[in-house]
Amino acid sequence: MKIILIEPKAAEANVYSKMHMPLLGPVYLGTILKKAGHSVRIFNENIYIPDYSSLDADLIGISILTNTARRGYEIARNFPKEKVIIGGVHASLLPEESLTVARQVVVGEAEEVIVDIAEGRIKDAVVYGKRVEDLDTLPYPDFSLIEGYKFPAFVTPVSTSRGCPFDCSFCSVTKMFGREYRFRSPEKILEELQSRNTKQFFFCDDNFTANPKRTRDLLGLMLKEKIVKWTCQVRTDAAKDEKLVHLMAKAGCGVVCIGFESVNSKTLTAYQKKQTVGDIVDSIRSFHRRKIKIHGMFVLGGDDDSKNTIWDTVKFALKEKIDTIQMMILTPLPGTKVYDDLQKQKRIFTRDWNLYDGQHIVFAPKLLSARELQLNVTKAYEKFYSLYRSFFLLFRFRFRNAMFRFMGHFIIKKWLERNHKMSWLPKVYQLVPGQERIT
Repeated sequence: MKIILIEPKAAEANVYSKMHMPLLGPVYLGTILKKAGHSVRIFNENIYIPDYSSLDADLIGISILTNTARRGYEIARNFPKEKVIIGGVHASLLPEESLTVARQVVVGEAEEVIVDIAEGRIKDAVVYGKRVEDLDTLPYPDFSLIEGYKFPAFVTPVSTSRGCPFDCSFCSVTKMFGREYRFRSPEKILEELQSRNTKQFFFCDDNFTANPKRTRDLLGLMLKEKIVKWTCQVRTDAAKDEKLVHLMAKAGCGVVCIGFESVNSKTLTAYQKKQTVGDIVDSIRSFHRRKIKIHGMFVLGGDDDSKNTIWDTVKFALKEKIDTIQMMILTPLPGTKVYDDLQKQKRIFTRDWNLYDGQHIVFAPKLLSARELQLNVTKAYEKFYSLYRSFFLLFRFRFRNAMFRFMGHFIIKKWLERNHKMSWLPKVYQLVPGQERIT
């Protein structure tokens, strides 16, 4: 069969659209289908957008996140419905919505069922995927299937685990992968790393250090084989293990991405983060002592957040010398506790999925107006990613940080050009708190 898999682009520019970091889900599926004897092409719209009217295929598979759902549905309408299947996090949470443009929707992990779906042995409209219990059975993703993707890439994404037991109130990860960790063996991970003609990797696990023993075993192998440049995502608690942080640095960890989420203690509790502001400070200092850079991720707009919280966040980031930051506006993704709570309170004022990207306010906050939240987050971003601070880092020869500050500055500038009128924001939600009439 001729099979085309598609990762739609988001409506707004973001750092991933600049770095060309493909989602691994479609690549895993494409690799499995290729091994089963099918002809597979993958289109990642952040890299290359084809003329869909000219494509010839027996099956079209589209993987959607919430903020790429509308674009995914738009792509699907280019093809006969009986040829289209849709999967991904958003489709898994709202399968009936996706069925309006597809013959089948896959809920959850699709690796164990994709061949049977493609070859017609599974005909259910909603197909419930099977959890891959042994991740070592998965093939190494074949990035050559992605049209226009230059491989080896500047940074190669690698997955070493699935699942997360923490279940933060705004996160949809556990809805897709469950609350139990599953790990690939260190030996299989190393084998994949050695098979790539590159030395820079991004471990895209939600928590790379979830199992410290496994992590130490892997790092020992990486150190021995001189895998020298890599980035990962961790929680603040990783920094409490001084020996582990030392080994990470020694084995080539250059950057950690950490979900700090808030510098407001009440908000951390509401988000169910199971960490304190003290933990955040300790983790920053621990990683910085080992010369590991930090990308700090914050979520603003919780019920205990005021305008001061936003500015406290950027002041904190500058004071603690966090290398780069991401200040996302709280987004009620379907299936999360935040979504359910705000929906019951009738505070969500739009379900335009294009806006569910962490860059647009889509609900009525409690302690400030929606407009105030949007404006202040944008201004705080501008302060952190100012041209002055970018050039300052450049002149101090801190080239990586300078590059990302420049990138952040121009992404924000482009966002402001497109959104300066805030046309999606109903006027009633621009009023001061207490004046909104929630209907």
